[in-house]
Amino acid sequence: MSSEKSMKTESGLSLYHPWVSFIYFAAVIAGTLLFIHPVFVAVSLCCAIFSAALINGKKSVLTVLGFGVPMFVFIALANPLFNHRGATILFYLFDNPITFEAIVYGIVSAGMMFAAVVWFTCYNTVVTSDKFIYIFGRILPSIALIVSMTLSLIPRLIEQIKIIADSQRSIGLDWKSGNVKQRIRSGARVLSILVSWALEDAVITADSMRARGYGQQKRSTFSIFRFGKKDAKMLALILILFAAEIFAYISGRGTMEFYPAMVFPEIDLTDILIYVLYITLGILPAVIQIKEDLKWKQLK
Repeated sequence: MSSEKSMKTESGLSLYHPWVSFIYFAAVIAGTLLFIHPVFVAVSLCCAIFSAALINGKKSVLTVLGFGVPMFVFIALANPLFNHRGATILFYLFDNPITFEAIVYGIVSAGMMFAAVVWFTCYNTVVTSDKFIYIFGRILPSIALIVSMTLSLIPRLIEQIKIIADSQRSIGLDWKSGNVKQRIRSGARVLSILVSWALEDAVITADSMRARGYGQQKRSTFSIFRFGKKDAKMLALILILFAAEIFAYISGRGTMEFYPAMVFPEIDLTDILIYVLYITLGILPAVIQIKEDLKWKQLK
């Protein structure tokens, strides 16, 4: 039963080969960052939030929204304040024109950045450190190991500093209480303990890697990942959708003119087809997750 629960907590996209997951997120994040178009940005943002709610959980999405919404507002407001391009002047602020085009471009840019952040949270959940090492371990072994260790070290440091702070608080050395001098001294003590722990953990990790033969020229590798028919079908679908995305970018259908005046391009059947394919790419993780959830409910 415990194994079933652990498998259930894994997202549907995680059940596919690491290359499939990595190529998917490369495709969807590339489209998010390349398409400066209200339709593509809105689709990417909505699909990212919906997928994150299913993959990471509602609490995680609320946390992302907690810092993502202020970021969205800041970028959306900063562009018209510093960028005064545009033909449609709405009003003047401190003798500087605020244009309609700058406001819309700021909103689109903010949505693009917000969507990218949400997609990266999904990526971190699906493409774990062991999968990242599997993908790039043979191509760039040293870089893959350093990146993987760095990404895993950050949450470990955050968790460890909480443990150290709680331990110090239990013996009356809370860095949040007392005068400024006492707080600085307590905070420095927590930081010193954290640095000592990090250095000791680095030595243990180095000894472990040396004992396992890291750095030798001839080393065998082990992997639990196998590329099957299910992975091939999903990869083929992702590549088809990715090809449509590339066509949209090359043909200019993924961009829109904002300056000096907004130009709304005419929508034809090709544009509608591209929108449908891009929506399909965006909701793919959600569809896979819902399908896996329904499968688990039938097994109960």
